[in-house]
Amino acid sequence: MKKLITLCIFAIALLFSTQDVTAQNTLEINEAANAKTKELRKKIKFEQNKMDDVYKAYQAYGIAYKKISGNLEGNKDRLEKIEKVLDEKLKTILTPEQYHNYLELIRGL
Repeated sequence: MKKLITLCIFAIALLFSTQDVTAQNTLEINEAANAKTKELRKKIKFEQNKMDDVYKAYQAYGIAYKKISGNLEGNKDRLEKIEKVLDEKLKTILTPEQYHNYLELIRGL
């Protein structure tokens, strides 16, 4: 009986630590998306109302990137796909001139 109780306590402890790791990953993704959005806004000068859409695009990119980040070599096709999705989302959000500046900015990096 003691072993069963100990096993249950151990399993519950693992569940709580898994939630902390997931929450920390989400927090890191959100911070990175926020930083990239602010940096892009400084350089491209898009409107405040577009900022939320750009943030959501970078957030979706961060989530997808995190899923494949453990094996980037084996997931080159998926990485190209999520980068293409990010570019397409930004193309719909930004004006053609802003999108052109965005492309110049990422090519320069």
